This record gives sequence, structure tokens and C-alpha cells, in this order.
Amino acid sequence: MIRLTPDFWLAQSELYATNSGIWLSQGQACLVDPGLLSAEIEAIVTFLAEQEAEPQTIILTHSHWDHLLGPARLTGAEVIAQANYVDQVSGEKGRRLQRQIADWEAGLDIAREGPFVAPQPDTLFEDTLDVNVGKHVLELRHAPGHSPDQLVIYWPDEALLWAADMLSDLEIPYVIHNLAAYERTLAMLSTWEVGTLIPGHGQFTSASGEIRTRIAQDRVYLKALRERVTQAVGQGQSVAETVASCADMRYRYPDENAGPHRLNVETVYLELGGEADPTQVGWGKLASETS
Repeated sequence: MIRLTPDFWLAQSELYATNSGIWLSQGQACLVDPGLLSAEIEAIVTFLAEQEAEPQTIILTHSHWDHLLGPARLTGAEVIAQANYVDQVSGEKGRRLQRQIADWEAGLDIAREGPFVAPQPDTLFEDTLDVNVGKHVLELRHAPGHSPDQLVIYWPDEALLWAADMLSDLEIPYVIHNLAAYERTLAMLSTWEVGTLIPGHGQFTSASGEIRTRIAQDRVYLKALRERVTQAVGQGQSVAETVASCADMRYRYPDENAGPHRLNVETVYLELGGEADPTQVGWGKLASETS
């Protein structure tokens, strides 16, 4: 546990640099995306017991599987999610989540009793919601683009932004849901006063220059992505030709992020009117492979 303020702790998984957050105040605890491995979830449980704090609230920033593993162990807390969450974990999408987690657990030789069941939220909200944790108020805001149900958390007392799966120092924007929504979300965040930035994956920062740079770089990347793909679609290029035309775009850690960049290009190609099988290209292909 890393104590960032007197009432806030950060825990990072050894897998995917996945972050979990803990607010503590007046014996109450609010958790964000608690996970990822069983031992890490147990460490959170132990930490709360040591602090003599009861988990009152669990905030799920979005419905991707790597953010959903903690609530089953932390029963009794109010689970909060954005309203689109229910659709993302229901029906065939819910069965896909089960298969994704089963594949991940099999790869790590993790045993589970029975299939994974997605956490069911007690509270849903559309655009904004305030959450009380002891003497503190956390402001939740719908922030789609990476996923339809993604939310961010802003703590005005410390100007702290929990950015969910955005603004990482390791990853480029993963445009799994919608480019236009992602652009609007980053435009919104660019107007906020942020003193500490915490991404869902990667390292937190309280350096103002680093915060501005991450926001600016990701907005530049999305703008270039839109411009390149718009031009390619207008010229009647195929999806493969469009991927080739975007190969020289600049983004962080190009070796590690080459795969996500290609998926972004293919997904945006479809969004902007290009013709291709959505089950064979882009982030939709990954979804279909676990269907």
C-alpha cells in the first residue's frame, strides 16, 4: 500500500500494473477496482481490518474483466457503477467476460469454484454522482470512449483524478468503444484542475508538467488517428491499407503498443465509415475470439 494522502492509499497489482484505490475516513472505506490476484485482494482485506475500517462502497470504473475480481471477496459493500455497466455484463457480453476470466485463470493455473459471476451494482448513475466517504466527497463522472460505461473519480479536496483506463504512462489510448466519445472525455478532463493523476494501469504522478503532457499527448494521438483514418476512408482504402498508412504515427512505447494501435486503427476505420467485417478486425475481433 502506498499512502498518497492521510486518507488515501494506492495498491498496484504485479499484473498489468493495475491500480486499486482505498479511501479511509471516520471508519469508512471506499474501494476502487479492488484486485487483481487473490493474494492482492486478501492484502486489501487485511489492510482494512488493520485500519478497523468497514468497506462501505466499491466503485467499479468500468466493466472490463481485469477490474471486476474484488467484489466477490468484499461482500456487504455498496457496489457503484455507471448505468451502461449492466448491458456490458449481461447476456452474451457477460458470458464473454466469464470466458475471458476463465482463459486468464487457466493460463496462470488459478483454480476457481464455479464460474465467474459479474458483480451486480447496487447503485447506478447516468452522468454524475457524489459519493460520501466519512468527511470526504468523491465526484463520479461518466467518461466513455475506452468503454461505454467508464467513469472517472475526482476528489476536489486534493485535486486527485482517478482516470480509469486513460492517461497511462505505459499505454496509449485503447479506443475500444468510440473515438468521438474518447475525444470528448479527454477534452473535458483537460479543463479540470488536477494535482494528482492515477491511471487504471501504470504509475501515478503529481507532477503538473507530466499531467499536462499525458493529456496533451493522448489528445494529439487521437486527433492524428482521426485525421489519418478519415483520409484513408475518403480515398477508399481497405482496412489493411489504412493500417499501413497509420504505421508511422507517433505514440509512447511503440513496440509494446503496436498491437493496440493497430486495433485502434481498425476500430476507428469502422466507426468512420470504412467497410470491413467487425468480427474480423479491431477490438471487436478480440471480443469475437472469446465468444
